[in-house]
Amino acid sequence: MYEDKTYQNILEEVLANAPAGVDIRQGSIFYDAVAATCYKIAQYYADLSTSFDLVFLATAVDEYLDQKGAEYGLYRSNATAAKYEYLYSGARPGAGERFFAGGLYFLLRVLSNGVYALEAETLGQASNDILEGTAAIPVNNIGGLLSSTFGKLIEPGVDIESDDDYRQRIREKTAGSAENGNRQHYKTWCEEVAGVGRARIIPLWNGENTVKGVIIGGDGLPATAAVIEQVQEYIDPGGTGLGNGVASIGAHFTAVPATALTVNVTFTADLSSGSTIEMAKAEATAAIITYFRDLTWNTPDSEEIVVRISNVGALLYALPSIIDYADLTFNGMAANIEVENTEVAILGEVVVHEIV
Repeated sequence: MYEDKTYQNILEEVLANAPAGVDIRQGSIFYDAVAATCYKIAQYYADLSTSFDLVFLATAVDEYLDQKGAEYGLYRSNATAAKYEYLYSGARPGAGERFFAGGLYFLLRVLSNGVYALEAETLGQASNDILEGTAAIPVNNIGGLLSSTFGKLIEPGVDIESDDDYRQRIREKTAGSAENGNRQHYKTWCEEVAGVGRARIIPLWNGENTVKGVIIGGDGLPATAAVIEQVQEYIDPGGTGLGNGVASIGAHFTAVPATALTVNVTFTADLSSGSTIEMAKAEATAAIITYFRDLTWNTPDSEEIVVRISNVGALLYALPSIIDYADLTFNGMAANIEVENTEVAILGEVVVHEIV
């Protein structure tokens, strides 16, 4: 907004308006007297420009974006902790005991359904990679405890909502008329729940006054049972339509996880000098996962999601370890894959053969 209000421009403007006959050369009394003031004025303009940026939705960040969202009744989703089923034999540890695994610490919790769970002390996705069967090492000695391991992941940890994702939710609410129980309103309700990355809304799926929310987790995978339960309880507990949640009386809402559509990718590769099949596979896997997640997050609800051979091919061409590729297939077929609105594309196995 004030790009032209630089120190040099302001200084030149002041010097141009100096009284006639006054020496304005660098090092003169007049020049030295106004230079510092011009510098300070330029700083004020820079601060003023930043202040304007923090006021508008498109450019606000951090706590200023939080304040902007609060104007519309929308709040940033906080980070959540990963929770794992806790398996043990011998004496049962008490709730609140600390355990260690993979460089992380976990607290033993008793969930509302009575299940013993290990909850990560570190919030976010960093705690989602503990494998089932990993030893849960108690920090303190627990007499009579014979074995202590991690079970299945009950609820994945989710990072705090990014500025871009939060800004998009605010835009959808303000631009999508998310009011009065319409489709956008249900989408907004679903995505307000911690652990939800995206929701697709299907109206009249089971007759009049029925709404289905297909829920994708914050990690881009089908939402866990715990997240589905939270969404259901928030919008329409039990799907009764009694108005005990945020949904209107008579509206029967059902939350379900997206169905995983596994896509196995196979191709042959002409490797660059010094590269190996393992390097090509690792690079291809990372690039394709990013592509799948971009499709999941950024394809508008009104458009069909298509995993395209040409797009994956372009990704392979861009990899440092691959010079060229051939015979690219998805699930054994050289064809695009259409993803239904109840599904989410998940990368399965990546098989790379070297061109000889």
